[in-house]
Amino acid sequence: MNITFDSLISNTLRYWNMAESWILSHQELASFGVIVALAAILTLFLFAFKMLWGAARSAHIAGTASQVRRGTDIGARVLITQGFGKNGKAASEFLSEAARSHLKGFMFGGPFDVIDFPARIANEEEAQSLLKQAGADLVMWGEGTKKNKIVARIARRDDSKKKTQYQHRTLTLPQNKDNWTSPLSAALAYATARELRPALSRPQDFRAERLEPVVLALQNILNEKPGMDAALRGDIEDDYSAGSVQLAIADMGDWRTRSVEILQKTLSDIDRSETPDRWVRAKINLGRALKIRCEQKFDPIILQESVGHLTDALEALRAESKFKTAELAAQTISDCQKMLGTRRRFSITRGGI
Repeated sequence: MNITFDSLISNTLRYWNMAESWILSHQELASFGVIVALAAILTLFLFAFKMLWGAARSAHIAGTASQVRRGTDIGARVLITQGFGKNGKAASEFLSEAARSHLKGFMFGGPFDVIDFPARIANEEEAQSLLKQAGADLVMWGEGTKKNKIVARIARRDDSKKKTQYQHRTLTLPQNKDNWTSPLSAALAYATARELRPALSRPQDFRAERLEPVVLALQNILNEKPGMDAALRGDIEDDYSAGSVQLAIADMGDWRTRSVEILQKTLSDIDRSETPDRWVRAKINLGRALKIRCEQKFDPIILQESVGHLTDALEALRAESKFKTAELAAQTISDCQKMLGTRRRFSITRGGI
């Protein structure tokens, strides 16, 4: 039996008329039938409106992404998407303001563009999809999570083929928006710049005269003590102290003295049991800072203190499995080189001399 579109319509109308006649013959159900019909019509209307609105929104997002991709401006592209959840929208607006106000100070003059994007994303997969669709480098958004937490999420574009999936960064914001201050805004801008320029965590990669303004900006953030995420505070403290050592090496200003004081305070604030890697880095940098100070004015006691800090760091590293593996590899390389050296002393004569 072939069913055509016309026969389907005619059958539907026939059944509708039969239902209508039956309802009219039962007056007690007539009003109920009208209500049901109106409810069905309203439901269909809302469903159609939702479908049309979703299609229009998807087209708008795709068009905006295409426009961003076709942009001719040179530099990094930072997307700020619409937040969701309680205070998520306000968090996204705060991130946008942070990037526009403070990001420039951490980009070493590099061009960038901050774009408010009309989309909502909820996870890493959606973030990466949007970044690739728009040809952007970074996306940020605010989110109100359960237990009344407010977080800022930052995801950079990951084009690597590694099996280990890149995880976006999540930073907790103060629940009281009165604590969303300018120093906190600067700290979030630095977190953004750190994702765009991972080399910021390696101050030795920069010339001292370019590095000093960044180090001073980090100093101002720490002096203001904003209510920032603990992990972000640790990053800023580590980069600030490591940067001060590089400025001391370059013999700029009074950084030879200041770097020692900075590292001593950084080390005293670190809980070794919670962040052993930070403790090791601080020990090494403090040992370096003390050694640099002795280059200017020799002091055997200070130099012995430097050796002590470096020895502590080395002992901690030796306890790690990675270090033991590296030592094994180094020993094997040394054995191979000894074998090569021995063979070169003699002619290869099938066992003869």
